[in-house]
Amino acid sequence: MFGNFESVVALALLAFEPNIIAHGSLVTTDMALTTTMFAAVYALYRHRRHPTVWRFLMVGLAVGLMLSAKHSGILVLPILFLLWLADIALFRKIENEPHLKNQLFRDAAAFAGVVIFGVILLWASYGFRYSALPNAAENGNHVGNFLANAPPEKNGSAFVQTVRAFDRAQIFPESYTLGLADVTTTNSRPMFLLGTVFPTGRWFYFPAAFSIKTSVALLVLLVSGLLMLNLYRSRGREMLFLLVPPLIFFAVSLTSELNIGVRHILPVYPFFILIAAAGACAWSRKYSSARYFLIALLIFHFITAWRTAPNYLAFANDFWGGTNNTYRLLDDSNVDWGQNFKLVGEYLARENITDCWIAAFGNGELARHYQPCRLMPGEWGWNFTEQPVEPVPTIIEGTILLSTAVLPARNHAEYLPFAASEPIAFIGGSIRVYRGRFEVPLVAALSHAGRAQQFILQNRFEEAIADGFKAIEQAPDDPRTHLVLGTALARAKRPDEARREYEATIRLAQSKPGQFGFEEMRAQNGLRRLQQ
Repeated sequence: MFGNFESVVALALLAFEPNIIAHGSLVTTDMALTTTMFAAVYALYRHRRHPTVWRFLMVGLAVGLMLSAKHSGILVLPILFLLWLADIALFRKIENEPHLKNQLFRDAAAFAGVVIFGVILLWASYGFRYSALPNAAENGNHVGNFLANAPPEKNGSAFVQTVRAFDRAQIFPESYTLGLADVTTTNSRPMFLLGTVFPTGRWFYFPAAFSIKTSVALLVLLVSGLLMLNLYRSRGREMLFLLVPPLIFFAVSLTSELNIGVRHILPVYPFFILIAAAGACAWSRKYSSARYFLIALLIFHFITAWRTAPNYLAFANDFWGGTNNTYRLLDDSNVDWGQNFKLVGEYLARENITDCWIAAFGNGELARHYQPCRLMPGEWGWNFTEQPVEPVPTIIEGTILLSTAVLPARNHAEYLPFAASEPIAFIGGSIRVYRGRFEVPLVAALSHAGRAQQFILQNRFEEAIADGFKAIEQAPDDPRTHLVLGTALARAKRPDEARREYEATIRLAQSKPGQFGFEEMRAQNGLRRLQQ
């Protein structure tokens, strides 16, 4: 697109960008979409410059991979269409004015062909199988059943109506359409930003997260690239293809109510990196002093990656206080995604600690494998360990490790007793280590709730009900304890008792706005199932 010098600078920015390093090693859909979206745009750019059958097939291949990578890839199709139209309007030479309509028709047919080719590849990734499960007739309409249990406020949205139309027309495999239904009906979750918990997502989340999580070198060079006006004149087509996709993608992200990580806007990074590299090289050609500034900035960029290792996921740039300060500003996959179990194990071995407790983010079985501490209620995967979680006593002492994801500032009142204590160590930018004696009655109650959830998954309903009652006995005003007991009673075919617990969950959740929206939604779904 620009030249060898620009490609080397872009490669340096890419190779040492902490967000790319962090998410490039994770088996998630974020880097997959980042790669395939950029591939689709670049393939389209090559095809528009010099249309050939081979380049047309490459666009279709990239689009198919993009659709298969992540459900939000379908949102990129309108962006590609806008790029196609803009390129025709701005850069196509009209070879024969009387045949303009024919040219436009051929262009429209070509884009339709790209989309069809991409959809065929999507079907291929599902083995050209429509039904999500065998015996489709017996299992009914999965998408329709899912949407019937969706939150009422989501059911009337244009996105949900579009998914219903896809389902009726069977344009996509059923599993893919079901995924779209899940994405479009997801409720807003509380948002943590700059030390404040917001009850729902806010438009300013992603701009703030981008400014915090992006390296200083990329931020500075991106601004300089956007301000290099000569690029718009000499490389207009390239700037069109590099600016339109990330800006539209970024703009759409502002409407998202699920604000849990900069990873959701990771696809903008390759485009911004190229703009930054092109601008840096343009300034260097114009001013010799800019070359030395660029070299110094790239060296600083390398040093940033080196001193951040291996804590790339928790990275924050120096403008915001660095990696050890990220947990004060952001949460979830911006800080802790269960990536530090090995570091925890190494710390405990080095300090010769074997008697300890841990409340972390991640899968409980992995935590048990990598470190010796007993598990306390944490985030996500702790309820899904095969071996039942050991009940936590109301008073614990010794060494306690807490993920920043469970700090009281994030509405985790169960760990409020630790708020007045200073940690003795900080591991990986996300695990705080405490030592002392702490009274944790709510933690004890939630450990019983976690055990009850485990027993439900194992169809051991009477044991689940027993632990559910113990949880409520210790924390009668917490909606989480009532929810798990309600679920256990419902599975045990005791609908009247389950209904009372679900109603208690909703009442307690509504008394604490913004804290227990997920529990309220699950209780409402439970009531609807009881009525069916």
